[in-house]
Amino acid sequence: MKLDYTITSFLDLEVYKESFQLMIEIEELLKLLPLSEKFLLVDQMRRAARAIPALIAEGYARRESLKDFQRYLRECIGESNEMINHLLLAKYKEYIKKPGYADELIERYNVLGRKLTNLKNNWQNFK
Repeated sequence: MKLDYTITSFLDLEVYKESFQLMIEIEELLKLLPLSEKFLLVDQMRRAARAIPALIAEGYARRESLKDFQRYLRECIGESNEMINHLLLAKYKEYIKKPGYADELIERYNVLGRKLTNLKNNWQNFK
């Protein structure tokens, strides 16, 4: 099944748009975490959040090789899972003060992971 729009750039990919928006929100959230986590949780969350859209962009550039593109998307899925883990820790330690926000972010990363998996498994249909 072909999509009804043309993908001409990684910027057209829904997973890129969503991961970029999540990255921006995580960057803002990290400003609120305790200074004691600056070189631990904050650094790990920043790296994982930034990695996902960057890997999508890089992988898209290598999409002629399905195996290469799928490898980049698998990395993105791993980074998404890592973010869920970090968010669960931040929730447990009560670093995220806004009620329900940790759960919302966790769910959004869950959905992103499913969409990345779908894209990885069905790229031939999206071209």
